[in-house]
Amino acid sequence: MPNLHPMVVHFPIALIIVAFAVDVVALFFRKISILPRMSTILYVLGALGAIGSVVSGEAAVETVAVAGQASSILANHEDVGEIVMYYFLIYAVLRLALWWFSFRLVFWIPLTVIGAIGLIPLYQASSFGGRLVYEQGVGVAMVDSMAIELEEKERELLRMGMAEEFSGLGEDGAWHWRAGENAVNTFNAAFETVTGQVVTDTVQDSEGNYWLALSIVESPAMITYGIPVTNVELLAEMDLSDFDGSTRLLHHVTDSLSYHFMEVEDGMIRLGVSVDGEMEIEEESSLSQSLEVGVFRVVGDQTHFRGYFDGDLAVHGHGSAPGAGVTGFAIVGSGTIKLARMQMTVLQ
Repeated sequence: MPNLHPMVVHFPIALIIVAFAVDVVALFFRKISILPRMSTILYVLGALGAIGSVVSGEAAVETVAVAGQASSILANHEDVGEIVMYYFLIYAVLRLALWWFSFRLVFWIPLTVIGAIGLIPLYQASSFGGRLVYEQGVGVAMVDSMAIELEEKERELLRMGMAEEFSGLGEDGAWHWRAGENAVNTFNAAFETVTGQVVTDTVQDSEGNYWLALSIVESPAMITYGIPVTNVELLAEMDLSDFDGSTRLLHHVTDSLSYHFMEVEDGMIRLGVSVDGEMEIEEESSLSQSLEVGVFRVVGDQTHFRGYFDGDLAVHGHGSAPGAGVTGFAIVGSGTIKLARMQMTVLQ
């Protein structure tokens, strides 16, 4: 089991549901005076368990691969989970404050109703968590291995010239591009160079895989594609071994000076935002492994922003939800970067 969250999360759910059931029973059997205090203890334990669930959940995000629509479900799961935690913490304090009050319907009917209301976000958080596992396969080793195998098959088809290099825009604005023997043509026909200048060429590695080489002529260079979207995941497989400078995956781009980004530079991964050219770094992380070659991915979903390297969470931040914008990348420096693929997923 990759994390403690699945073992922890079920206890507060059960405790809170049982506490509510005890309250309901107490309303019909008022002579059993111990029942209200029993439910209070259960609510307190449930609230403490909710803290453990949130803490273990935050740790779990760093140990599992989350991609595509699972990112949006995860954001909702996190948000509603925190609502549950704060709701029942406040409710537990209220119940403790009324510990010595005699059992009167004027108090306990409203208290029972308040507890029942809390079951709504509890159900929602549980539902989102279930969808992550049973619908998206998050944390399921077989699903992760199948994704790797599928990517290897795609590469093989590209080497044979039998795979689609560029998807075009989907109905929701999603797209994907892969380097094949026509990488220069497909890339130049789709992507727009907003600022700067690059020269493109198609190269192959020792295994015969195609890469698009972008040599910097004028820096900084900003390249974008697509239509404005609100919640997005952008992935790029890159080789930065012949490049010296900063590479940014851009999302929610409104113009050349205003956008959100994930930046890779000198062993650091940063999340930030540029507003009218004023840059602000929101979160950053230094990784022990080399960042020269790999799969880089950024998620901008409502108020959640996450950066990944080779499937592992590298940096996680929060901020104001941005307006709709396009996606792309920016290159600040000198040398050549190589692209194997890019993919943009619109999160629901």
